[in-house]
Amino acid sequence: MDEHTDPTHQHDHEHQHVHDDEPRAASVRLRAEEGSQSVSERQRMDTANQSLADALRITYGLLKAAMVVLVVLFVVSGVQSINEGERGIAVRFGKPVRQNLEPGFAWSFPYPIGEIVRVESGTVELPVAAAFMPNLPGDNSLETIMGANIERFNSSSSLKPGSDGSNITADLNIAHTQWTINYRRADHAEFVSNIYPENERRIIHSAVRQAVVHVMAETTIDDLLKNSSESISNQVREQAQRTLNGIGSGIEIDRVVLTRKNAALSLRSKFSSVQTAAQNAGKQREDALLLRDQLLNEVAGRASTLLVEQINEYERLIELGEADEAEAQLARIDAILEGRPVEIDGETIVSLVSGEVSELLKDAQTQASNRVNNAIAQLENFRSKLAQYEANPKLMIARDWSSAMGEFLDKDSVSTILLPEGVDAEVFINNDPDIARELDRIRKRREAEEAEDLRREEMRRSWYRSQRGIQEPED
Repeated sequence: MDEHTDPTHQHDHEHQHVHDDEPRAASVRLRAEEGSQSVSERQRMDTANQSLADALRITYGLLKAAMVVLVVLFVVSGVQSINEGERGIAVRFGKPVRQNLEPGFAWSFPYPIGEIVRVESGTVELPVAAAFMPNLPGDNSLETIMGANIERFNSSSSLKPGSDGSNITADLNIAHTQWTINYRRADHAEFVSNIYPENERRIIHSAVRQAVVHVMAETTIDDLLKNSSESISNQVREQAQRTLNGIGSGIEIDRVVLTRKNAALSLRSKFSSVQTAAQNAGKQREDALLLRDQLLNEVAGRASTLLVEQINEYERLIELGEADEAEAQLARIDAILEGRPVEIDGETIVSLVSGEVSELLKDAQTQASNRVNNAIAQLENFRSKLAQYEANPKLMIARDWSSAMGEFLDKDSVSTILLPEGVDAEVFINNDPDIARELDRIRKRREAEEAEDLRREEMRRSWYRSQRGIQEPED
């Protein structure tokens, strides 16, 4: 390199001349050149430093702006939305500070300082389908088990633990049941504090199963199958709710429904036959009560109920041996039958008797009137004949005898044979078969009517005995 162009070499050379006692002017000139060079470099360094300072100042400003933006974003990130059907809980350092936040936007300190926990507030349906039912071969999905016909389940006489479920009733019978539970999260803070959402259904399922086992152990198989399921469902709901309250779940069971109940499937046909017989008996009982009401209405009309009550009271008084009270009660019954006002328990009642009783009363009154009239007519006839007899006995006797013979000979069953005067004849007479058959038919019809009347009377007496427990006195 040329030494005039190499500043370092030139500097070394000048420095060497200084040590060699060369003239100081050359040395001063050289230092002047060196100082000039340093000033230029310092100026350039000042410019660079200024540029660097400007760059740092801009960068610091951008950094502060970015930090402000981050802080704003961090604060804004605390704004969260609560959907319809949900309620929110604002927590700070894990402690609830606001509860039951309505649907919409709500703000809380961002995570990890705080957050908004969302909880569903609607009703949830949870089926208990397979816990107490026999094994269902094939598809064991929840929908299939709930909707499967009972014949599809295992109907073997033996149950296999682990795969076949069942209930043991109070009378040591086996039953199979299915249930449906409707619940909601009533206390949101308590629910969030004590229940993991992924374990929620398992906890409720376990509480209901435990309650079902306890309730069924106190219920007989007849009460389960024959009576209403509402009382059993209410007991299960109460026991399951006590269990959930004991662990602070914040869950409230609104409804428990017993959707299916069966006896042991191997005995289902026998239980069905018993239930069918009970249903038939109930229907026949209702038909009998309907027929009873119909007959009572036909017999006494609107007065039938009142008459039955008064007759029962009369029979009670007879049983107790209270003759005077029984006589007064019988007078009340007669007044009711005749349609006269009667006082019962301080109330005046006018009964309108109709139907067969009314006809019987009319017939009885007519017969009584006819008998009185006949007796009066017979008395007048007797008095007339007595007067005739006292006036001319022979004439009255001859006339009555002739009248009686005329009536006798006019009968269809009397045959007349005329013989010449002075001729004796011996006649062998057999009964006329036609007349004998007619007489026998009349006799049998009369006996049948008497037997029917006797049977009806015995039925009425038996009915009253069964209603009041009356014992007939022994002969």
